[in-house]
Amino acid sequence: MNKAKWFIPLITIAVTLIMISCGDDENPTSPGDNPAASILSATSGATNSVFASWSICPDNDFSQYNLYRSTSSGISANPPSSPVSTTSNATDTTFSDTGLMWSETYYYAVQTRNTGNNTTWSNEVQVVIADSGSSSGYLTCYEIQGQQEDSPFEGQTVSVTGIVTADPNDYTAVSTSTYGALADAGGGPWSGLLMYGSDLAGLQRGDSVTVTGVVDEYYGMTELKYPISYVVHSTGHTLPAPEPMITGDLATSLNPEQWESVFVTVSDLDVTQVGLPYYTWAFDDGSGECYAGTMGDFSYVPAVGDTISDFTGLLWYSRDNFKIQPRDDYDIII
Repeated sequence: MNKAKWFIPLITIAVTLIMISCGDDENPTSPGDNPAASILSATSGATNSVFASWSICPDNDFSQYNLYRSTSSGISANPPSSPVSTTSNATDTTFSDTGLMWSETYYYAVQTRNTGNNTTWSNEVQVVIADSGSSSGYLTCYEIQGQQEDSPFEGQTVSVTGIVTADPNDYTAVSTSTYGALADAGGGPWSGLLMYGSDLAGLQRGDSVTVTGVVDEYYGMTELKYPISYVVHSTGHTLPAPEPMITGDLATSLNPEQWESVFVTVSDLDVTQVGLPYYTWAFDDGSGECYAGTMGDFSYVPAVGDTISDFTGLLWYSRDNFKIQPRDDYDIII
């Protein structure tokens, strides 16, 4: 009788333990089960990049990994609006995040989702990008610009890393020269750099690159000229968003030097002048007139009195004037 009294409680305990252990089973069968959480690791690379890897989710109902990046901790409680990487391949557990800002701290976490739309979070990892590329031989556009009219690196051979925002096919309408543009991933003032030279062939918008060349002040515009070499680290990156501006702030008289080689956008424009010297024309949003150029490969022909909804382009300095240079028809919305 004593043995029988203990038998039933032991069965109850065993069943309870089995139920608990199956609550997050590697092969869940219940719709409410959460997927197995991944273990994440991430390390900084030599060229303002981060390499992330995480453990494989073994669940049969695995659906998706989402890798999130933030400059603030607590990603699982307040995730960014979109992940930096998404994959539905359970064995695809690595990602190289490139074109990051020097001297910045980033946080990463992986969200795993199953076919029942249940999610779990990995551990969160903090990664610190080195204090500027100069210590490892790489510089940013911001450092090259130096927050002044003439670059502190003028005449020096440097290696600059960033995202290609204009490629050699973009500015060919009125020049046989080969141009490209580079930007720091975070955008903002002083974040762009014009590149010049035939060796830029092959670069594409969205490439994360390191380009080596000589810093030159060409009639007042900071350039990286005659690149010796470039390395494409990865492709297909989202370009920094153009900076919303008003035309009055881009007038040459106000010396908008901090926006040189940065993509800017202006809206609700009236064309005020055409046929100005050096392929220049002008428009105004009511805040003051600024200039536009025609170096890009676009079909629009401006006429006085035209209205333009949105106009985007690289802020270029030449012939003593700042002017917005669109790349193509997609930069001009009538």
